[in-house]
Amino acid sequence: MDNTISPSRSSLPALVSGVDTHCGSRLPRALLLATAGFFCLDTAFSEELSTHVPLLDKGISTYYVQGRIAGQGEIDLLVDTGAGYTAINEKTLEKLKKKGLARHIRNVSATLADGKKVVVPIYMVDSLEIGGSCKISNVEVAVLPGNSRCILGLTALKRVAPFMVSIDPPAISLSNCDTAVGQNTLGVVR
Repeated sequence: MDNTISPSRSSLPALVSGVDTHCGSRLPRALLLATAGFFCLDTAFSEELSTHVPLLDKGISTYYVQGRIAGQGEIDLLVDTGAGYTAINEKTLEKLKKKGLARHIRNVSATLADGKKVVVPIYMVDSLEIGGSCKISNVEVAVLPGNSRCILGLTALKRVAPFMVSIDPPAISLSNCDTAVGQNTLGVVR
């Protein structure tokens, strides 16, 4: 029995709702059905993903991206698409506040994994660079206690949507960056 199907522009959307490919290759049925949304992207969508940043694999299935917060310098950000907020720690916040680069916006109530409820301060930071190639201005960040790891969460990722995370090779592809790092708004490299 032939366990492959030949996707076409007309047949694949019937198999995988809402996914339109331009692949034209023969793929194992299980692989196609499980990964069609990521394996063969619509050409228009893949062209939107103009900024590609390598992820750092630090083991135990966690991936980091190098970042920079204006006034703080370089930091490693844990990529967490399940985190509602991009997060920094108190140590980082204090450095930013001394330079006037973070301002308090509000407090939110959050429930921790152990069920404990806590109040988390939300600050606006001047800018966040992701991977040295994508800059986002005015990013809301949650402040975690002590010297916790910094997290790249949805308050930043929504701003560069659509985005795509790849595990092999480990990378994150972004779109809609405010400006590419090293370029002015006209796109001329400095």
